[in-house]
Amino acid sequence: MLNEKYNHQLSMFDGLHLLTLAFFLVVITLFFLFREKIKSERFEKGFRITLGLSLLIMETLFHIWIFSRGSYSLSMIPLTGFCAMTNWLTIFTLLTNKTQYFKYLIYYAITGAILSLVFVDISFAIPHFRYFHYFFVHFGFLLAALYYYFTNKITITHRDGLHASIALFIYTLLILIADLIVKENWFYLMENPLKELSDAFGLPLYTILWIIAVIIMTATWHFSLYYFQEKILLRSQKD
Repeated sequence: MLNEKYNHQLSMFDGLHLLTLAFFLVVITLFFLFREKIKSERFEKGFRITLGLSLLIMETLFHIWIFSRGSYSLSMIPLTGFCAMTNWLTIFTLLTNKTQYFKYLIYYAITGAILSLVFVDISFAIPHFRYFHYFFVHFGFLLAALYYYFTNKITITHRDGLHASIALFIYTLLILIADLIVKENWFYLMENPLKELSDAFGLPLYTILWIIAVIIMTATWHFSLYYFQEKILLRSQKD
C-alpha cells in the first residue's frame, strides 16, 4: 500500500476517478433513500463513533506517512488547509457528539469535497494508502454532514448560513495574513490547484476573486440546502 509504483497512476477524470465518484454518488443516494431507517439513535451512535475514529486514524497515518517520506512542511499544519480544517472539525464534532455544529460545517464540507473530489490533485491509485486516505477523508466529512442533514438532525436556517459565511470569511483573512508572512499557499489563496487559473488573473486579483468565489459557493449551498429541506425533507417527515 506504500509502493511508489502506484504514483502517477491516477489523473483527473480517468476511469478510476470517475468510478470512485460514481461509487460516492451511489452511497449518498442510498443514505437519502433510506434516511428514515438510519435515523435511529443506535445507528447514529455507531455511525458517528465509527466514522469519527476512522477519520482520525486515517489522518494520523497520513501525517506519519508524510513524515516518513521527509516531506513534512508548514503546509501540513492542521487547520491551515481548507479541507484539513473541515476534517479536524468533523472529527471533533463526531467524537464529542456536538453534532449540531454540522449546521455550520455542512457548507465547508460540500465546498471542500466538491473541489477536492472533482478536481482531484493526487496521482496515487489503488491500492496505495494515499488514494484511500484522500478519497476517504474528503468523502467522509461530506457524508457525515449529509447524514445529519438528510435525517433532519440539523435544521438549515438563514441565520446559521450567515454565521457560517462570516466565520469562514474571517478565518480566511487570518489564513491570508499567515500565507503572506510565511509564504505558504494555505486555502489556495496564492495559487489555485489549477495553476493556469491563478496565473491567468495574477496576484492580488486571483486572491480576491478566490475569496469571493468561496463565499458565493457557500451562499449557493445554503439556499440549495434550505430549499431542499423545506420542499422535500421536512415535507416527507410530515407525511
